[in-house]
Amino acid sequence: MSLAQRLSNHFSACRLISLAKLKSAAEINPRDTNGPYIILQHGYEPGDATMRPADYLLGRSGAWLGTHWFIRMPVPERRKEFIFGTVAQVMELMESLTSNVEVIRTKPASIQDDAPVDEEMRKTIEAQ
Repeated sequence: MSLAQRLSNHFSACRLISLAKLKSAAEINPRDTNGPYIILQHGYEPGDATMRPADYLLGRSGAWLGTHWFIRMPVPERRKEFIFGTVAQVMELMESLTSNVEVIRTKPASIQDDAPVDEEMRKTIEAQ
């Protein structure tokens, strides 16, 4: 069993996940052959003394969000902030990041307390 790593903005710590098989993939434009994508990382938040790992997704803002919130987020907001149509968009974001890791620690305001889980997205993320 390997130890969880602290979240990092370095590209080598991230995994690019293709969402091309999702039913809604064709709705993302522009997108390349294997797009759209999300940027996933398994790790623990900087400063977390418990070092409790979880899965996080990187948004265009440069901040990481726990997947447990992402899969409950309204689709338009999710697409706008966390879904990338092309690898070029992903690379542009990764190149702009600093070493300072920012994590969204509180529930985003757009997520209702009883918001349903997007099961197709959850299964896609967990399969990676």
